[in-house]
Amino acid sequence: MVVKLVRRQLKVMTLSIGDGANDVSMIQAADVGIGISGQEGMQAVMASDFAISRFKHLKKLLLVHGHWCYARLAKMVIYFFYKNVSYVNLLFWYQFFCGFSGTTMIDYWQMIFFNLFFTSIPPLLFGVLDRDVSAEMLLGLPELYKNGQNSEIYKLSTFIITMLDAFYQSLICFFVPYWTYEGSDIDVFSFGNPINTVSLLTILLHQALEMKTWTLYHLVTMVGSVLFYFVFSLIYNASCVVCNPPTNPYWIMEKQLAEPTFYLLCLITPVIALLPRFLIFVLRGTFGGSLILKAQQLDKLPKEQQDLEIQKLRTRKQTTSGAPVASPAPNDDLDQNISRLCVSPFLQPTAAALSHGDTESQGLSTSEVNPLGKQTPEEGYYFFNRWAEEEPTAADSAGGPFSGHYPFVPSRVTTPGQDGGKLTENNAFHHGSHRRSVSAVTL
Repeated sequence: MVVKLVRRQLKVMTLSIGDGANDVSMIQAADVGIGISGQEGMQAVMASDFAISRFKHLKKLLLVHGHWCYARLAKMVIYFFYKNVSYVNLLFWYQFFCGFSGTTMIDYWQMIFFNLFFTSIPPLLFGVLDRDVSAEMLLGLPELYKNGQNSEIYKLSTFIITMLDAFYQSLICFFVPYWTYEGSDIDVFSFGNPINTVSLLTILLHQALEMKTWTLYHLVTMVGSVLFYFVFSLIYNASCVVCNPPTNPYWIMEKQLAEPTFYLLCLITPVIALLPRFLIFVLRGTFGGSLILKAQQLDKLPKEQQDLEIQKLRTRKQTTSGAPVASPAPNDDLDQNISRLCVSPFLQPTAAALSHGDTESQGLSTSEVNPLGKQTPEEGYYFFNRWAEEEPTAADSAGGPFSGHYPFVPSRVTTPGQDGGKLTENNAFHHGSHRRSVSAVTL
C-alpha cells in the first residue's frame, strides 16, 4: 500500500527490496523489484526483477549497473531510430527523380540484408557492452546517477537533433554520388550501389563515434560487417544473372571496385556526412560543463590524480551550493573536545565540578554547571566502560580495566580559560585512534 501510494501521489518511480515472502507484494508493486537471496527462502528473488546476495551490493547495482543500463538503452534506442531514418530517406530522395513511382535504386536483397545482417550485430554489442564511465568513477562520484534520473541522454532535444542529423546524412549519402555520376550513362543499380555502400560506412562510423568503450568484439563486428557486405555483394552480383528483370545487378560490384571513383566516394562521403557530429563532440568536450564529460576526462588520468581531482570537484560543488565542506577535525579540537568530555557529570562528579571561583567568574550557578548532579558515579562508569571496551587491544585487556590508553577520569581538568582547553602531562588523555577520538567527542 505504501509503494502504491507513493507512485500514485508523487508520480515517481519506486524501487522495493526485500528478502522474505512477506516482501513479495511490495516488490511486485514497485517499478523495480530487488530480491535478496537469504535465509528466508527464494520467494522474494523469484518475484523480483533483480536478485542480489547481500544488501551491500545494492550500491553497485544502482550507481554502476543502473547508470550503465540507462546509458546503453537510451543510446541504442536513439541509434536504431537514426539508422532507419537515415537509410529509408535514401529511397525517399530518389522518388523525386522517378515520379514517386516507388522504384528503388538498390537491389531488394541488399535492402533486406542491410538491417538483417550488415548493421544488426554492432548495435547489439553497443547496447550490451558500452561503458561511458568506469565503475570506479561511478562509485567515487555518486552524483553521476542523476544523469539517469533526469533523463539527460534520452530526451526530446537529443531525439530531434539526432533525426535532423539523420536527414542531413541521408542527403549527403545520396546527392554526393548523384552529382558524381551526373551526366553518365550508368544504369539504376550502378547508381544505387555506391549510395548503399557509403550509407553503410557512414552508419557504422556514426556508431563508432558514439561508443565510449572499444573491445575486441566491437572491432571484429565492425570490420566483419563491412567485409560481409562486400563478400555478399561480390557473390550475389556474380551469380545473379536474371534476378531482377528487366534490370539486374550482375557484375556491378566487380566493375565498381575496379574504378577509382568508387573508392573516392567511399572516402569523402562519410567524412562530409559525419563532420557536423564530430565538430559537436569536439565543442562539447572542450566547452561542455556536464558532470559526465568531466568524469570521462578524469577516467583518462592516473589513479592518484583521479582521487585529487574528485576531491577538488566535490569541494567546488559544495562551495558553490553553500553546503559545508566536511574535513577531519584537527588534533587540538579533538583534545579540547576530549577535555570537555572529561568535565561531563556522567564520568565522576568530583572531577566534573569546576572550582567555585571559576563558576563565579563566569556567572554560572552550581545547577547550571552540573545539571545532572544527582547521577551516581556508577552510571557514568558504566557508559564510559562500554565505550572504552570497544575494540580492546591486547595490552588493554592484559593491564586491567584501569590501565592502558583510556583512564576513566584525569587527575586534573583544565578549564576553558587555562591553556586553551588542552590537557597537561599529568592528566593527558591518550587517544589511540581517530575513530576512538571521534567516539569520545560523540559521547
